[in-house]
Amino acid sequence: MLTYEGRSEITRRVSPDVEEAKAGSVVHPKPSHSEIRSYWKTWLVISIFCVVWFLVTMVAIVLLFIILDLIGISDSLSMHLSISLAYLIGIPLTILFMYSDKQLPDLTGKFAIESGKQAIVLLLAIPAIITIVDFILVIGYGLVYEFAFGVPEINTDIGVDWGSGPFALGLAIASTVIIAPIAEELMFRGYLMDSIRKMHGDWIAIAISSLIFGLIHIEPYTVGMAAIGGLIYGYVRIKTGSLWPSIIGHMMWNGFALVVTYL
Repeated sequence: MLTYEGRSEITRRVSPDVEEAKAGSVVHPKPSHSEIRSYWKTWLVISIFCVVWFLVTMVAIVLLFIILDLIGISDSLSMHLSISLAYLIGIPLTILFMYSDKQLPDLTGKFAIESGKQAIVLLLAIPAIITIVDFILVIGYGLVYEFAFGVPEINTDIGVDWGSGPFALGLAIASTVIIAPIAEELMFRGYLMDSIRKMHGDWIAIAISSLIFGLIHIEPYTVGMAAIGGLIYGYVRIKTGSLWPSIIGHMMWNGFALVVTYL
């Protein structure tokens, strides 16, 4: 017959987790092989999405530029419009990857508005607040950037101004203020952030998606400015559960930038 001490020794050998739990330590179960495969599969799909999205939009930009140039639109405006209009192709591409990641059933919830009060909050109040916050942070960022690197060089020639014809001006406004914000928010705060969020949580998802969002803007100064906006939009998207505030806020910001900087 085993003594009490003998039984205790066997328990410690067979179940060391029990002793660790008694000591107050937290025991984390090892991820299964299927969980590890799912993790890397998700990152592989995210990487493929970014590469495919980049390649498709680049091809679309070249083709649209050629078409717009052939119909007589200036090179600067053709390039600006081709970049923005290429996002139209990016929208169904993003939806396709959302479907592959089983995010599509949740997409309608990200656009749901259940009352007039909620509509005012999501479509007006929050976008106005985040635009003001974004403006303040960008001013601070601009001062730091200028102190560190000098006055930033920004290409403001988009081939259109207030004296341009209604067709050219309308295309510039529609592509910059409407199409680009919808496509970018669906991609970065919709598909990309939610895919990363499932594996790494809210803050890492916000940070990584914002960094990638900044990098696609290419120009050094604009990269940081866009990343700041991405952090704000990502935080609001997670807190509200809706894409509307980030989309409308993004539209407000692009509209403000278009009027003040480019036109």
